[in-house]
Formats: sequence, C-alpha cells, structure tokens
Amino acid sequence: MMEKDFNPLIKAVQSLRKLSIDIALTHKEIVAGNDEIIKQIEEAGELIVSSNDSIIINVWVTEKAKLTENIIVLLGLLRSIEDKFNTNDHSHLIEIRQTYNHYKDVVINILKEMQNVGNTIFTAGNLQKWDNIWEIISNNLNRVLSISESYKLKLTLMENLEPDEIDALTLDILKYIPWSYPDSEVQNYESQYAKAYHELNQSQSEKKNVWNKVLNVLAGGMDDTSAHRLSIKR
Repeated sequence: MMEKDFNPLIKAVQSLRKLSIDIALTHKEIVAGNDEIIKQIEEAGELIVSSNDSIIINVWVTEKAKLTENIIVLLGLLRSIEDKFNTNDHSHLIEIRQTYNHYKDVVINILKEMQNVGNTIFTAGNLQKWDNIWEIISNNLNRVLSISESYKLKLTLMENLEPDEIDALTLDILKYIPWSYPDSEVQNYESQYAKAYHELNQSQSEKKNVWNKVLNVLAGGMDDTSAHRLSIKR
C-alpha cells in the first residue's frame, strides 16, 4: 500500500520520533509484522493449493522457499543493526546499509512475484480473498519497512555525529516531539507536529553545527524513503 505524501516538515518530525524509539520496542514490532506476513502467506498458499494446478503450486512452493530464505537474512541484518545501536559500534556501517538494501529489494520482488501467481488464476470470490490477504501483507510490510528506514537514518547519524551528540539529540526529541499522535492520523495533527518541529529547532539553535548535520541526514533519508515506498497491490 502506497504511503501518503505529507508536508516534508511533518515527515521530518515522524522520522525524528522514530529515531528515538527504544530498540527493544521496534524489534518487537518488526517481529510482529513479520509474523503476520508469514501467517498471511500460509493462507495465500491454501488458496493456491485449492486451484489443483500442479504447475502453479510448484511455482508457489519455489517462490515461498526463496522468500523464507531471504527474510531470514533480512531479519538477521536488522538484528545486527540493532546490536550496533546498543554498542555504539560504527564499523562497516556503509556495507551493512548496502547489504540491507539488496535483500530488502529481493524480498519485495519475491512478494510481487508471489502475488502475481494468484492474480493470474483467481476470479470472483477467490480473487477477493486473495486481494484481502495481500492488503494485510502490504500493510505489515510497510510497517516493517518504515522501521527499517528509521534504522538507516540512525546508521547515517552514527556516521556523521559523535555518540554524545546523538544522546543529546535523542533527549531533545523525547522532550519536544509528540508521542500521542499516531502516524496514521497525521493529517489531523499537522499544527501540533509543526509546533514540535519549531520547538526542537529552537532548542537546537545553540548547536547549529550538529543540527545542520541532522537536517542533512533527514533530507537524504526522506528522499531515500520516498524512492523505496512499496506498493504490492493490484
């Protein structure tokens, strides 16, 4: 499902908020999103089997095996990134980001191929069931990718800021960024998000050099995020 385009300032606040979320919580959300994707893949497989088409079933089994293999690698990479956050380990950050991007794209492409298997054979009621399954998969995949994009921003910050600068920024984010406004309802809270951004910007005025680095990271990160938004809907 395609994410909506919002005011860049609002996207900046959302990204900043994600930067300061506890890693344990984001890991838990990644696991929950992945578990739901796997559950829906199993339901999709039951529909595929009901087609009684041996060629289609074999294609599905092959793609599912590839998906499982690459998801394991991708989740392992995200875990490695989390370990780097917890230990302030700055080694091999660029290589990890590049490897993550590769496997993320592989997983997305496999999912698209799997969705197309059902799109070509189902009609009427089964097609509606198929679409419903992939709506859930799409929502959960975007949920996981949103977190992983915030991880990439954190990695970039680690490349550009000192640990004490990141700690100070995190404290300011926690102080000013609103936590009670869900991203799904961002359009209802634009003024609050804007106020939070300006307050944070003001608080960072004495650390202009650091804040400029942060803004550059956010600008690059948001461009990257928009370039990789996912749509696996028909």
